[in-house]
Amino acid sequence: MTTEPQAPTIPAPHGPLAGVRVVEAAFGTSVVGAGLATSLPGALLRDFGAEVTRVRSTTRSTLDTGIEFDHVWDRGKRVVEVDDADPAAAAAVTELARGADVLFLAGPHEAIERQGLDYPALALLNPRLVVVRLRPGHTARGAVGDLELLLDARLGLLTQIRHHQPGRPAFPDLTVASAGAGLAATVGALAGLYERVGTGRGGWAETSLADGLRALLPMIIGRVEHPSPTTTLLWRDQGPKESLAYRCADGEYLQLWFGAKGAYEAFLAHLGEPPSERGYNADLMSGAMVERGARWAAAFARRPRAEWLAEFAGHNFRCEPVLRPGEALADPHVRQTGLSVTHDDPDHGAVTVLGPIARVTASDPARAGGTRPPAGDGRLLSGVRVLDLSAYLAGPVATAVLAELGADVVKVEPVTGDVHRTMEPMFAAGQRGKRAVALDLKAPGADRVLAALFAGSDVVHHNSRVGLAERLGYDEATVRAANPDAVYCHASGFGATGPRAKLPANDHLMQALSGVEGAQGGAGQPPTFLVWGAIDSASGWVAACGILAGLYARRRGGGGQSVATSLLGAGLMLKSGAFLAGDPSAAAPHVISGPVLDAEQTGYGAAYRLYQAADGGWLALAVPDAAAWRRLRDAVQAGLAVAPAPGSARPATAGRPVPSLAGLPAEPPPLRTAPGDRQPAEEILEAAFAAGGTAAGWVARLRAAGVPAELVAEVDRSGFIANVLDDPVDREIGRTVAFAWGARGRTEQPGFALRLGPAPRPAVRVAIPGLGEHTAEVLAAAGFDADAQATLADAGAIPPSPLPAAARG
Repeated sequence: MTTEPQAPTIPAPHGPLAGVRVVEAAFGTSVVGAGLATSLPGALLRDFGAEVTRVRSTTRSTLDTGIEFDHVWDRGKRVVEVDDADPAAAAAVTELARGADVLFLAGPHEAIERQGLDYPALALLNPRLVVVRLRPGHTARGAVGDLELLLDARLGLLTQIRHHQPGRPAFPDLTVASAGAGLAATVGALAGLYERVGTGRGGWAETSLADGLRALLPMIIGRVEHPSPTTTLLWRDQGPKESLAYRCADGEYLQLWFGAKGAYEAFLAHLGEPPSERGYNADLMSGAMVERGARWAAAFARRPRAEWLAEFAGHNFRCEPVLRPGEALADPHVRQTGLSVTHDDPDHGAVTVLGPIARVTASDPARAGGTRPPAGDGRLLSGVRVLDLSAYLAGPVATAVLAELGADVVKVEPVTGDVHRTMEPMFAAGQRGKRAVALDLKAPGADRVLAALFAGSDVVHHNSRVGLAERLGYDEATVRAANPDAVYCHASGFGATGPRAKLPANDHLMQALSGVEGAQGGAGQPPTFLVWGAIDSASGWVAACGILAGLYARRRGGGGQSVATSLLGAGLMLKSGAFLAGDPSAAAPHVISGPVLDAEQTGYGAAYRLYQAADGGWLALAVPDAAAWRRLRDAVQAGLAVAPAPGSARPATAGRPVPSLAGLPAEPPPLRTAPGDRQPAEEILEAAFAAGGTAAGWVARLRAAGVPAELVAEVDRSGFIANVLDDPVDREIGRTVAFAWGARGRTEQPGFALRLGPAPRPAVRVAIPGLGEHTAEVLAAAGFDADAQATLADAGAIPPSPLPAAARG
């Protein structure tokens, strides 16, 4: 066993998790295949002030050769390396767990439970331990290991990416399942710590890559009995067709967004375009914007990007550069807000990496140790009261996570309804499990209602643009005047400070800045926008982590807590393996980005990519080590020796000589870490798989030989949703929930991404609230009797009671 200290992090001795000891152990996993799932939890808790020990194997997957993500993810952790084939590895983890508060475990059953690293045994050793297990996936179709490519292929996510060649599946560069699992694991740990303050006992939580995918893609996974135009747009179709990304004269791309009020009209006027008859949303949904986009593309191609960015600066419509992963770390705004930090690295000298994406601080250190009773009186967040003043998708997801943990979440929205009630998939993705209050914040008496709600809440959360909360009366100073001990969370767009702080933001712009859409496009190709809402959802989970850390600190006597997160931070987190080496202020900083997708969007190299078989079907291949590579060679050679079944070979390959594997290297070639030509091994395997046989046949042969492979499910959006929601095993363990939702009828969505024990999770509301559905009961509990509510209704502050059925939604 060896110990390897990593580069220091920003000290956080007074963070909300000060004194908490965390052990993060991952055996038999790949950084490329599941990196964020196994490394993000420790990184987030590190930034909250915990002391983190990372236990990893001395034997690395060959997929990780040359990949340097650990320079970012293991920063500030104490690293212990063990031989996971030696029983002493489990003993080392067990000994560390004896004195730990949280233990994260990742790897196959053989490396974890069979080595005695199971919750019952660990709880006997340390009854206060919170154990969080990243468990390999298992569905009715069999097991799927911790290799994200294979899971995405099985579910059909690869055909939910718009390939440059329509009709083909695309390799998933954005690892949503890994990120979602890492965030869910972090929430599980923090919820367990919070409960432990009250009970003195630890507990367990478990998640998986399959759960992580559901956690970050709720916007595109749903099904209703009676569809509407918006549910059809995202739950049957793949969203708007125009990406609003355009190539400029210098070959660089910029990204537009018109979500702010009047922005679309202002942009059309600025370019001299005819005004829209139906408005931005209608043009976007109907496809009318595609025709305009063709004209805009011709205009942008005439001038370099820097000129366009300068021209558009200060306008109501938004424009950001499409960057590659890591490049944003040199951006002045990112540096000013602390989202990028520079430190000395033993291998590269000065490196610039992602900084903390969630900050939790005591609002008034002088109040620490006060006598206010801690929130919550039961399992997990039972008894915790949350006031949700957020909107859109990113903000509501945070409080939806808290509701799943047992909190009583009260959503406040305008009397005309949340802006996203008419964009139903986005609304549904973040509103299940809440009570709803309709309140006009500008009407007479609304301030008294807010003050009462502030006073009775443990958490107040919003994601408004910087400055709006002050104008509408839910800024932190106003909340603290009513409730000094609240946990106040502001999940902003670009951060509360810096040059972009007051600008509108959305998932689309963050895909551009973070490198998500640039990387997904492939080397030398246009960016590929992912109409998934993944950054929005990730931002919500990050905010939930911050709120839980704040609740934990408060319950330990830390008084009120301030939580700050941003959509930008969440976007950068999704591509956080990339970093800068050398001077970040250089004209062209050196980016170390990790694996690079090829121009054809098939993968990172011969061992981790998609291949097309003779029948036109596709298979996903993930070869984790040299032994599996040798088995691959033997299996392919044997498959080529078998005469193809009648009709299995396409005319293009029929009659051609059987491809030779003589040039296939003895070891798997490292993945590409820079744009370049395809590896010779890729071309050899391409020719072999295309020579004969079906994709399903090749997958069966490879699996029989012990080579990880998966048939690519080539499905439309409905097929993808069915693959996610309808698996019998998934339904049995609660990964799918069903309920009635107003005019939409029976509705099905992904369930919560965590399972927690040993006690059952608190009962939660499984419904999406109607507009103002709980206004009367919430206000009555806050001290407003029938007469007071009638006065508020007369003033227009709340709707009439009862609200007309047609308005409830």
